Amino acid sequence: MKPSIDQAIARSVSAQATAAAIELGPLTKRFGYYLRRLQHAYKKHFSTSAAGMDVQARDVGPLFVIGLNPGITPSQLAAALMMDAAPVTTMLNALAARGWIVRHVSSADARSRVIYLTAEGQTTLDLVRGIEGKIDQHFLDHALTAEEGKQLIGLLAKLLAAHRSLDD
Repeated sequence: MKPSIDQAIARSVSAQATAAAIELGPLTKRFGYYLRRLQHAYKKHFSTSAAGMDVQARDVGPLFVIGLNPGITPSQLAAALMMDAAPVTTMLNALAARGWIVRHVSSADARSRVIYLTAEGQTTLDLVRGIEGKIDQHFLDHALTAEEGKQLIGLLAKLLAAHRSLDD
């Protein structure tokens, strides 16, 4: 039987506070606190699960978006991933250094670049496609039922949609 959300929160907070003997006060009731901690836990889980594949959680989004949208511009990629231009440039430089993408001058606008996966990038995306869903599911299944996992994804999508419309 999976623990209730309140039990999971209490156990997590208790373990953290006991281990460090640090008072967390109102943080234990804050969405941002748990979101940041979960992101860290997910990255660690992904790294462990994908060990030996030379791919990190941060690579999944860009590989999918570029692979599904060949010829995308950096600004389109930034918008799709909800990132600022500077981190996207750094990310693209890292992907290019790994041989996963190439950038070409746009035929529509010589001032712009377009991005494509290389053969090696496509191979990496194919490997990622085979594992990322399983890694996600395993992360969720560790604490949530299948229905709770679907509900969580739905609630996160709803939050994102509401806040994305505020950014426009």
